[in-house]
Amino acid sequence: MIRVAHIATVDLTLRYMLIAQLRRLRDEGFDVTAISAPGPHVDALTAEGIRHVPWRNATRSWSPLADLRAASELLGILRRERFDIVHTHNPKPGVIGRIVARAAGVPVVVNTVHGFYATPDDRARRRIPVMAMERLAARFSHLELYQSREDLEWARRSRIASERRSRHLGNGTDLVRFDPEAISSEHLVALRSALGIPEDALVVGTMGRLVAEKGYAEMAQAARLVRAERPEARFLWVGPADPEKADAVATESADGAEDGIIRTGFRTDVEELLGLMDVFVLASWREGMSRSAIEAGAMGRARILTDIRGCREVVRDGEDGLLVPVRDPASLATAIVRLLGAPAERERLGRRAREAAIERFDERRIADTVVEAYRDLLDRRGLIGRRADDELLQDVAIRRARPADVPTIVDLHRQDLPTAFHTFLGERFLRQLFLAQVGDPGCVALVADRDGEVVGYASAMVSMRAFRRRFLLRHGFAACLAAAPKLVRPGVARRVLETLTYPEQTRDLPDAEMAFIGVRPGIPPGLGSELCRGLLSGLAELGVREAKGFVGRDNRAMNFMVRRLGFVRRGEVTLHDGSPNYVYTVACPSPSLSR
Repeated sequence: MIRVAHIATVDLTLRYMLIAQLRRLRDEGFDVTAISAPGPHVDALTAEGIRHVPWRNATRSWSPLADLRAASELLGILRRERFDIVHTHNPKPGVIGRIVARAAGVPVVVNTVHGFYATPDDRARRRIPVMAMERLAARFSHLELYQSREDLEWARRSRIASERRSRHLGNGTDLVRFDPEAISSEHLVALRSALGIPEDALVVGTMGRLVAEKGYAEMAQAARLVRAERPEARFLWVGPADPEKADAVATESADGAEDGIIRTGFRTDVEELLGLMDVFVLASWREGMSRSAIEAGAMGRARILTDIRGCREVVRDGEDGLLVPVRDPASLATAIVRLLGAPAERERLGRRAREAAIERFDERRIADTVVEAYRDLLDRRGLIGRRADDELLQDVAIRRARPADVPTIVDLHRQDLPTAFHTFLGERFLRQLFLAQVGDPGCVALVADRDGEVVGYASAMVSMRAFRRRFLLRHGFAACLAAAPKLVRPGVARRVLETLTYPEQTRDLPDAEMAFIGVRPGIPPGLGSELCRGLLSGLAELGVREAKGFVGRDNRAMNFMVRRLGFVRRGEVTLHDGSPNYVYTVACPSPSLSR
């Protein structure tokens, strides 16, 4: 089993910023360890099955002697643990960790750049040391993953990172947790009361560590200007103090801000606090790829961000948020007053922000990229075979799906694709869809069975157009009744039409189509590939010589898998709300080989 360690300065980063990646690696069969200074979030990590190793000398502030002690301690940890992959995060662990990992003989070293501590516009005395350290440390890694595309482009232009050893990662969040429909209005009323916010107050909120570079001084000045025009407005500041930083903001005051500012400190219920906000503001001077702004967008909040790197990649000005000049309290106040007085514009920006989060900021895609990158690096370095996929899958049998399997298939589909349009139409609709697939003579429907438990499913059709006709004829009435509450919502009719007509975009390609593949978390790697091979064999038995498949452009893990199986990319189509999908074709095995 491949042993992976993620290194950060503090356990909070591992628990809240990286947990989705750690879970995904755990579920893919990797042996995952987290390394950081000990802290209050270690128990939450171990409860997730993530082993934690304390790095007791890790500190966030730079100090030559303290950093030497930290490097020496980390070197001992890595030599003792003998990890196959070390993945570093944040500036200090990134610089120290990359160098020490190579010195310890770690076979694969990966670093994520969450944001540089200097920008191209900074003075040379700040920019040059940062560039020098990053350029040096990057020489010790096998891959640099950049959350910000602008950071990546600057790093390549500045020769900090080579094109061959760097790639864009992006950022994302949990779209199930950060969903405005998941929080009841009654709960928000109670939370508003607990925080002392009047019922008629409009709430302007921000989230982030209490340090000057997050723009709190500008926020305080803007708050005074806003409340001069809108005295009912309240400002909600959510974030912990950071006393180790030289620019720490005092918790009891911030630039003499008058009443109207509510400081919550560190909170774990951030999705609920975001639900209270009418406008989300981020006045930062520097960002990598703002997680809080992404979370606010996922919660359908209208957003105002500073026009800086990272923020420009999260908000498209005027479309799903507003951008204002950095360190400009007057412009910030003007934008806030504008949105407080325009409920229709707030609603439009919030709706588009939620749609953009679904399209671009699903944290599962980030985990897909990390898994794909690991497998590629392990493969290139001759280590992939140590995962022993075939042996790990010996207790899993792939068989034809039966009607009794449908409830489990529906649950797997909802877990695997929580934001997909089919999932949106509801559980009862999905049952009709998968019952149709299981019983259709022109459909290959498979499940992976482990000791009587369905742990994966897959389906393909000889002709998607013909299957849709049969589905509407045999199950259409029941499916429409099941989906009726969702079908009346705005925009749904258009999406139904797109779903029914998208095969017309690929009329020149094979009719046979790979439809769904899903695997339960915790199953060893390789099951998806086995299900895919089973579908191709099943199609071959039905006389199909070639099939096509659609994979979301951002679904890196699935793109990587189908390419390894011999699929050839033939183009790109656009589905629901402009979501781009790659189109692949693949030859089915000869019937003699598929038996």
